[in-house]
Amino acid sequence: MSDLMDKVKNILDEAGVKYEFTKLPDDITMEIDVHMKFHGKDIKFAMANIVLKTEKGLVVVQKRGDSQIDNKKLKKLLGVQRLSLANREEMEKHGLTPGIVPPVGYDLPIYMDKKVLEMDEIYTGTGDRLYTVKLNPHDLVKITNPNLGDFTNLSDKQSSGRVLSGIRATGRLHLGNYLGAVKGFLELQDNSDYQTFYMVVDLHTITTPYDEKVLKESVRNIIIDYLACGLDPKKSTLFVQSMVPEHIELAYLFSTVVSIARMQHLPTFKEKIKMHPGDVTMALLNYPVLMAADILVYKAGLVPVGVDQEPHLEVTREIARKMNDKYGLNFPETERFAMPGEYVPSLLGEGKMSKSVEGSYINLTDDLETIKAKLAKAPTDSGKGGSVPEKGGVAVILKFVELFQSKEKRAEYEKNYVGEGIRYGQLKEELAQAIFNELKPIQEKRKELEQNKEYVDQVIKEGAEKARKAASETLNEVKKAMGLNYFENN
Repeated sequence: MSDLMDKVKNILDEAGVKYEFTKLPDDITMEIDVHMKFHGKDIKFAMANIVLKTEKGLVVVQKRGDSQIDNKKLKKLLGVQRLSLANREEMEKHGLTPGIVPPVGYDLPIYMDKKVLEMDEIYTGTGDRLYTVKLNPHDLVKITNPNLGDFTNLSDKQSSGRVLSGIRATGRLHLGNYLGAVKGFLELQDNSDYQTFYMVVDLHTITTPYDEKVLKESVRNIIIDYLACGLDPKKSTLFVQSMVPEHIELAYLFSTVVSIARMQHLPTFKEKIKMHPGDVTMALLNYPVLMAADILVYKAGLVPVGVDQEPHLEVTREIARKMNDKYGLNFPETERFAMPGEYVPSLLGEGKMSKSVEGSYINLTDDLETIKAKLAKAPTDSGKGGSVPEKGGVAVILKFVELFQSKEKRAEYEKNYVGEGIRYGQLKEELAQAIFNELKPIQEKRKELEQNKEYVDQVIKEGAEKARKAASETLNEVKKAMGLNYFENN
């Protein structure tokens, strides 16, 4: 029994409520539906305790297992503009661990969805991975006095809490991909409240000029990078976009409710025209429609992408509304899920870290000497001044100190900057070592995977099969609603 579980037990005992702890099998996975199958109960009897981050601080949200959070409703209830999943470090400061958060035992505001109170009993976390607790949610309300609200929508258990994201197949991953995407993927993967789908986005890659030989190599390298970073095919569905043809077919069906003018007016399309004036293709124009299909074919309610993708997500929501209104479907209005570290600055001091800008990035495969050389070229100043720069090369270096060393280390350097000064040579040396220390286990795992071609092939093949199973259900549902089921009676 963990210390937190012991604390939960004491709180329940002091309140005098009835409860029951249940020991789970040692090899049980963290998915809610697996737990409820063990208990012999429907998923609606599960209560998830989710720690979210807002601009006002952390909150705990409690919802039924068969419901999906409506971000707009929840933001309104909380009175906030930003909502994202708290990361492991933020949760550990409160003694909590992702996926096994208990209903009591911490000093955080609690918001409970009213649908929970429709049940006479619920099963929820205890703070210990191998135990659940059963109790009456009305008794729980007497203990915690949560803020009650209506901020979820009931959904079938197959699509509840689904998350979809991916990375373009333009080469091996760099620190920007790792910090801005993959670490967020890992947080979501390890939270049993979410069903995660992560793809290599090769069809979107070919909307602009590309080398077909490089593309094939890049696709495989990204799958290997996913695995090396810790994405687990037992927990997440890892797949290559083009190996799931349902994406393309659904995109065509979606295109029947989207106008050409709407696509042409998107700022992202106009930017791509400027970048590739000689390659303005229908594929490029239809990019947002395919993105909508990528997301909605899994009925994903959440998409962890950068804020630059918000225009495309709005197209996704528009398509969902039109399909729902016209054909009586039940697509969710997908929300962007902001992840900590989603914007990783370029080493050059301007813009975002990008593979297309030489000198701006550090690859996950770079050795210590390469990292040192790249940091050495990062622009700095004299190391001393009246105030710490908030943008430019120095700000970027300090940001990386915070990300790979600690906030305390950054604060120490900032104090030195307005005092005795910073020695950038020593700073960059220590920073390079810190970055390499985090990348070394990934690189070692990558070498193992490169030698195990059969396993990587198996992951790619099985991932496509799992993705196709989920995607085909949605596609068949859409085709039936649109009258394209010619050999069915109804």
